[in-house]
Order: sequence, then structure tokens, then C-alpha cells
Amino acid sequence: MKLRISSGLALLFLVSPLSCQTATSLQSGTAAQPSVCGTVQAHKHCDQVSGIADGAALPFRLSDGFLIMVQGRIGTQTNLRFILDTGATISIVDSRIADKLKLPCHPAESLSFDRKLAWQATTVPEVQFGQVRAKNMQVLVGHVGEYSEFAKKADAIIGMDLLKLSNFTIDFDTHKVVFHSFNQEIPAGTRDPLSNCLLFEIRVQNHPIQLVLDTGFQGILLFEERLIASAPSLEVPEKQQKVIVGDRLHAKQMKLRGVAIGSSSQDVTVLLAKSPAADVLPGIVGVAGIPALNAHRVNFNFAERTINWE
Repeated sequence: MKLRISSGLALLFLVSPLSCQTATSLQSGTAAQPSVCGTVQAHKHCDQVSGIADGAALPFRLSDGFLIMVQGRIGTQTNLRFILDTGATISIVDSRIADKLKLPCHPAESLSFDRKLAWQATTVPEVQFGQVRAKNMQVLVGHVGEYSEFAKKADAIIGMDLLKLSNFTIDFDTHKVVFHSFNQEIPAGTRDPLSNCLLFEIRVQNHPIQLVLDTGFQGILLFEERLIASAPSLEVPEKQQKVIVGDRLHAKQMKLRGVAIGSSSQDVTVLLAKSPAADVLPGIVGVAGIPALNAHRVNFNFAERTINWE
């Protein structure tokens, strides 16, 4: 018997996006389970971004205990609910908002590990949350409530295309996102799939492994074959529970000994799943959500694609 569990914005890896079949080439990737970032074309996703005032703050609330939800605006639609998701390559706007703005949409598709996914794509006139404001933004359009049970309360999922326009700190004590000035041009996409990921290192039984931080995911998911290759003497507990994460990802749930996240080492419950193809996120051993950090504050540095926490 397999246990079905929910761990984030629906478990879906979009890692090798296909271009939108329109005059504008749009490479799409999004988050929906541990959503790992994908490749994008080397072009800017928007025309203009406002200056970032250092120290400006935006209140947030924790939705379902782990998702970062803020208020934002898309065109003339205000007081919208945005989920900030570092596991999404490109932002997703709910179909309701696109319909209200009468935005022309075009078919688009992206490739998951083993299946193609159909979307709509459009360009929104302006998107704003806190100090981040971008014009003529290329986004995906879909029913986010069908995309994941965790996204039913959201009007949009804000991905790395917008998040990387400013460094910021998520302060869990004050429940505020604090923006930091960002002295460089809008980062363009590259063909390097890791260019759209935030990376950090943990140790498993004294072996260092590199993970992607996905704020749309609740737990820790490790790629089994890559973990074993990185930690050849790995001690795996006999007690394991077969689970289905989301609606289709088969994994094993277990308490893994000697996991050091930061300075302390402890036994941590993890999900172990089959590794993706060798050319998908090479060197990455898994995905972790913010709760795994047990942090008061998490600092996001998009120029260096790293995080630190306290």
C-alpha cells in the first residue's frame, strides 16, 4: 500500500522547456512539486524595471504554513495574491486575471521529465509586488487552482523571472520581505539550466551534496542514484514508506541519519525518488523547501545564485 502525500505546489519538474509556438519565443518552466528550474532563452523577459530602494519592506503571510504569499498588481488588477516560488522558472498568471485584462493568449507547451504540458502564454502590461515592477512581462497562463491544491488561494505564482530582479530577505520574525538594492542590469536568461536556480549545500553522513532551494516545496526530496553516488557509504534505514507525492511521483519516505543543514546534524525525514536524466540539473542531488532551514531570516542573492540564513 502506498501513502499519498502533498508536499508543495504539486510535484512537477519542468526541466527542458519547449518554446512557445508564437512569434515570440517563450521558454517555460514552472514550479509545481519540487519544481526544479529549467532553461530559458538568452533574452530579457521584460522591458523595464523600477529602481529598488534598499530596505523597503513588503508584508507577507504564510499560506499552508510554508508558502510565501504577498499582495501584488497585474495591470489594472490590484490586491492580488502572489505566491513567491523560487522553483518556478517563469511566472504563471491565473486565467481569471488574463480574462479580466482581455489579454491575447497563445498555445505553449513545456516538457516535464516524461510528458509534455500544455499552457497558454501571454504578455502582461505590468506586474508589481513591493519594490519590484516590470513591464511587458512574458508569462504562462493557466488555472492555478487545478495546478495544485496549495495554489487555490493564489492569483499568480511569481517565478525566478521576476524574483531575480532584486535581492531580498524573507524575515519570518516580522513576516516581511525586505528588498535590497541591486546594482546590475536585468539578468538575462542563459542556456545553463542552473542559472535559474538558487543553490545551497548540506551534508549527509559527512558527505557534501548540493540542493536547489524551492520555496514552493515543503520538505526535502533527494535523487536516489545521485545521493548514493555522492555518499557511497550511505546508511539507509530499513524502515521505509512507499509514497506518491502529489498525483504521480513515486518516492520512498524515510528518516535519514546524520543530515547537517547548517551547523547541526540530526535525523531528518526525507523523500527519496528516482534521479532525472544525467543532463538534467547535473550535480544537483535534490530539492529542499524553506522549512528545512528552520531559519528566522533567509537572504537571497540572485547575482550569485546563493542563499544564506540565520
